[in-house]
Amino acid sequence: MIQTSFFPQPKKDEPVKIIQINSSVFQPIKVEEIKNRDCCNVLLDTYMLYPTGGYHPFYGVPNTLPRYQLPIWPCIRRINWPKQPRKYLLGHLKAVLHPKTGYICITLQKKGYYNANMYERNWSGPAPNKGTYNMHTLVANAYVPNPDNKPYVMHINDDPTNYLPENLKWGTAGENMKGVRPHSETMEQKYLSFINKGLIKG
Repeated sequence: MIQTSFFPQPKKDEPVKIIQINSSVFQPIKVEEIKNRDCCNVLLDTYMLYPTGGYHPFYGVPNTLPRYQLPIWPCIRRINWPKQPRKYLLGHLKAVLHPKTGYICITLQKKGYYNANMYERNWSGPAPNKGTYNMHTLVANAYVPNPDNKPYVMHINDDPTNYLPENLKWGTAGENMKGVRPHSETMEQKYLSFINKGLIKG
């Protein structure tokens, strides 16, 4: 469970810069057409990436930055449904916050897998017919130029939850490691982490 108090809060009377997307520059694209080796496994003619119009996973969370409450985020929508009874159909796709990396990710159905049990819950992780994709990687491959063919997608402001195209750029492994915090934690940080996860009951 996310405790919003651990996220940086906007200061009072300080204007917050909201990044707007020029939708005339970016056009919707089918996920399988995105230049990424993992996208070729996505179910064909099923998912469309839109450059704007979606809500962030932090939408509705109190005391967050204003940009998280606006429909300015890239989003993936399902455009084709299998011929199954309505009770088996999933609702609109929702991106989620990865608990370890902080990246926003989404689960999509892979091609070649379709059976009666595809909607059963699998507690050990995504079912074999599904794959989890980072939104910033999909958005960068679709909308951010990479003339030097660099392998890593980087967040310009080092915020892993901001996957707007204007906040993404391509870089090398060395460039991507700059500013990475060391994994070592103090005992106080570990304690707060356990409190945040609800593991310490008192």
